[in-house]
Amino acid sequence: MRSVDFALVTMGLLGCVGSGAYAQQASPVSLRQMAIEGAFAGKKAGDAATDISGMACLPEGAPRKCLLINDENKSAQFATIDDDRMVVGDVVPLIGSAADPRTLGRPPDETCEKSDDFKDLDGEGVAYAAPYFYIVGSHGCGRSSGKFRLSSFILVRLRVDRQGQPVDSAGRPLARENVAQAVETTYRVSDLLQRAGKAAEFFGKDLESANGLNIEGVAVQGVTIWFGLRAPVRKNKTAYLVSGDIDDLFKAGNKGSKAKPKVVPVELDGLGIRDLAPLPDKRLLVVAGAAHGPEVPFKLFVVDPAKETVTPIGPLAAVTQQVDGKMKTGKAEGVTVLETTGDKAQIVVLFDGLPDGAPHLANVLIPGRNKPR
Repeated sequence: MRSVDFALVTMGLLGCVGSGAYAQQASPVSLRQMAIEGAFAGKKAGDAATDISGMACLPEGAPRKCLLINDENKSAQFATIDDDRMVVGDVVPLIGSAADPRTLGRPPDETCEKSDDFKDLDGEGVAYAAPYFYIVGSHGCGRSSGKFRLSSFILVRLRVDRQGQPVDSAGRPLARENVAQAVETTYRVSDLLQRAGKAAEFFGKDLESANGLNIEGVAVQGVTIWFGLRAPVRKNKTAYLVSGDIDDLFKAGNKGSKAKPKVVPVELDGLGIRDLAPLPDKRLLVVAGAAHGPEVPFKLFVVDPAKETVTPIGPLAAVTQQVDGKMKTGKAEGVTVLETTGDKAQIVVLFDGLPDGAPHLANVLIPGRNKPR
């Protein structure tokens, strides 16, 4: 993919003499809107998609094949990226209208105050690690209703070939009507979250009133899958990353996981994690925003899970568009790294609340591993 020719984000100070600290830039990270061909599917036929909340792409290819999730749907949708243009592709069903007995593990207990029907996935993040795309539900009580919805407590993976075509377990391409053969689902993430150290006590609690646990980001590095928690943010200070083993989560059978997750506390200026993207050096690019309550400016950070260190990059520029005749500011809830060259990365940021996710490109400088905050 050719690099998009626009200004590279510069850092305010690359370091502080004597302290080794890495200072984040004061001015917002500049963004450039992408052109979109086609329209992503909304909750109902004919509706605009205004809840795009995650995306991941194959590491190679021109154009680049990607998968996006709308948190109001039961399906995901392919797209391709070519420079500053995104072309909408096919819809991929992920879950049905009722619980599937083939889902691995066992359903979590209903710990929310009320119950709801099996509905949408409430998909919040997408990751890729060959040969799968991974799509994660929020694993939290309904944000507006406070209800338990089993369909939100699922991790999905979709098997694809090197071109992004859904395939069966033998790697054979599937016709559109047979794509379900490429899909696997598991309940076992809930088992990990209920053992996730100080974050575990917030599992199954309401997001707004009780700082209830909610996943909003996912990334895969080797056999490790990372979940970024929007909440809890304990004492208005500490957010959390929780990791698990992919083979354990997708092990055959209906027994729950007994694995103990790794829990990494991170301080992101009092913000929660809104999405994750893996970097080549095993660190994670993080978009952070308000855990609950009114939205605040979104920020980019680099997190090193191995060292439990955080390095700020800077705030994201606000993106405002017209929705239903009114101007609305989008919520930065998706980030994808397209390319890295040295300390430079080209990324795509998606905005929940705006039509088709309002994808924007940015070029950012990635701080070195020896530059923790």
